Amino acid sequence: MAKSVASSGAAAPARPAKPFNSYLLNKCIIGYGIINGIINAVIFYLLHMGEPEALLGHADIFHDFALTGVLLGLLLFVIVVPLTRMDLRKHVFAGPNAANLGGAASLVPASYAPALLVTTVAATVTLMGVGAFACVLLPLPLTVTAMMLLKGVVCACAGGVAGYFTICYVVRSGKSEA
Repeated sequence: MAKSVASSGAAAPARPAKPFNSYLLNKCIIGYGIINGIINAVIFYLLHMGEPEALLGHADIFHDFALTGVLLGLLLFVIVVPLTRMDLRKHVFAGPNAANLGGAASLVPASYAPALLVTTVAATVTLMGVGAFACVLLPLPLTVTAMMLLKGVVCACAGGVAGYFTICYVVRSGKSEA
């Protein structure tokens, strides 16, 4: 009778590392984008469910987006850095050579505090920019439900950008230890 791999004590074969771009797209679009957008929309709704008749104008929307952008950038960076370092250490993805990162990734400093600042500014600018563009297209003032939907979409965009900058920081800093 043949022994199974699990009972023989042999370790399961390791998964091959994902290509960097595949890892980056998956994390930024799904995890830090769409899921972040849903979470922010739900939080907004929970904060405002007691005032369903409220209408939000330009000042209300931009005040909310500015605060959200700063918090999103800071929190996402602080949470994602250790997770990405763990993935890098476990070879979940094949990190590119930091010198090969081009485009916006070259704007990310290799030290923690400056990278945190750059990521926070990028998230806030993205949130404000996409939000401003959407406000030009939408009839204002917005209801709580409309603002919740807008916030979800805009936070998904900003979360994807913040996730990209954060992952690039981890790769540029070259630190895979926790």
